[in-house]
Amino acid sequence: MRQSIMLLVFAGITLIACNDAGRKESSDRKDGFSDKPVTKGDSLYQEVMDGHDIGMAKMGKLNKYSIEVQRLLDSLGKLKAPDAALRTRLQSLQKDLHEAQEGMNGWMEGFNTDSASAAETLRIPYLEREKAKVEQVKSNILTSLQRADSLLKKGTE
Repeated sequence: MRQSIMLLVFAGITLIACNDAGRKESSDRKDGFSDKPVTKGDSLYQEVMDGHDIGMAKMGKLNKYSIEVQRLLDSLGKLKAPDAALRTRLQSLQKDLHEAQEGMNGWMEGFNTDSASAAETLRIPYLEREKAKVEQVKSNILTSLQRADSLLKKGTE
């Protein structure tokens, strides 16, 4: 009985591995781009995804800083004589961090990976616009993180 189960598991793994290998060798483009950019649309799509990936990689850090800034604002609120200048800087940073997060979330909700995938002449202008948008989102994320690094490290020293 145990050998039969092991044989079935091995056969299933082999089938899955064989199917995956066959798909990788196929030249059909299924997701609007190929592994190696062939057309201008493929290249633009990859650039858009690169911008997305850089921004998304920083979302955890954005969230961590948002929580830290809120904690600091809460602590300042408990002081008898809070530092008004520090509070203003923290509130401004909190706003920037929030806008950076919302920018990425909003861009992702609006981005359509299959937009005009059948018509390259329509797809290229769409991807160029999306590339500009995602570059702005990425820039906002990196700038707000840089501000947070600077302000929060000054506050802890």
